[in-house]
Amino acid sequence: MITVEEIKRKADKLYPEVLRCAVLGAPLFPKEIRANKKLSSDFSAMSRQLAPLIAESKDRKGYGYSICYEQVKTRLHGVQDRPASIVFDTLEDYLRLTGKQRQYLAFLEDVSLILHRIPSLKAWVVQHVQHVLDHHGKWHDLLAVCDWFLQGHAPDRYYIRELPIPVHTKFIEEHKGLLRKLLDELVPHIVDPAATEFEKRFRLKFEQPCIRFRILDEQLFLAGQLDDVSLPRDTFAALALPCEYVFVVENLMNFLTFPQVLASIVIWGKGFAVESLKEAAWLSSKNICYWSDLDVQGFQMLSQLRSCFPQTKSMLMDSKVLQDYKEYIVKGTASNCLSLPHLTAEERDVLELLSAENLRLEQERIPQQVVIDTALQYID
Repeated sequence: MITVEEIKRKADKLYPEVLRCAVLGAPLFPKEIRANKKLSSDFSAMSRQLAPLIAESKDRKGYGYSICYEQVKTRLHGVQDRPASIVFDTLEDYLRLTGKQRQYLAFLEDVSLILHRIPSLKAWVVQHVQHVLDHHGKWHDLLAVCDWFLQGHAPDRYYIRELPIPVHTKFIEEHKGLLRKLLDELVPHIVDPAATEFEKRFRLKFEQPCIRFRILDEQLFLAGQLDDVSLPRDTFAALALPCEYVFVVENLMNFLTFPQVLASIVIWGKGFAVESLKEAAWLSSKNICYWSDLDVQGFQMLSQLRSCFPQTKSMLMDSKVLQDYKEYIVKGTASNCLSLPHLTAEERDVLELLSAENLRLEQERIPQQVVIDTALQYID
């Protein structure tokens, strides 16, 4: 027969349904709890099984579950009353047994507040009753944030800490997970579905990655003297430098020591070149040259950069360089990524060799004079 502990566990599992019915105004009680009605055929053993169940029942305690009996005729003991089902007659019986009276009332208060402020959240609340429970005491502030996005949202104008909402300045940052679920429901028209970061998804300002570049021609220095500059991505995208040649270099030291070249700049790629540069439309009219380690990852980044800027050429990433400096080749980072559509036939051959043998030739192994000669040849 089902035990008291099992009844309590089943009652706890029932709680989300109780809450959903409360939101919907749907009747749930009386509610039967599934029970294993099999009892021992031995009368004494059966009595011992039933004793604790009866002692904790509503008949004895005045609240909780009721035991519904059925009459069964037995061969040894004649007609006997046996439990047929376990039932919570009322919501109050259920709440007192589970000890959730105060939590349930707090839930109703929160639901009343939510639906009074934003009635369209009813379906969301029904689906997310646990979120309502988990954030008791915070719904005034959560709804204030939702109200602003519904009525006062100004795209790309504010950082989170600047939002004109009467909540603690870190409140939104601390509750991004729940607010994302709420705002996805309430303001789908402003959502960027491809964005996972809260700020990007809901069109707020965010800290942009900076693009660092060096101007290699003194005639192009900014303000007549600035040659090593870091700018936020959007500012760089709007810069439109009057250069003819753009070198993109992955390694920092190679970036810092890249030679002076007329009408040129060099950008420190540091593995994010495509993501950060793709919005800079002015690069489409420039001669672009990419240089990284000779390894699979280097060719992946080359292919990605060329997908945005098809005119991109590679520098010092060919089989001759690999052969000339073979004594510096080391083990690379294994990768099976060979399906790179934006490589030349020669580049694909080098990529296949590097991948097959898991090789890497680091770009700082190339002598500086070779770098200088190659860069100058590139602009001739």
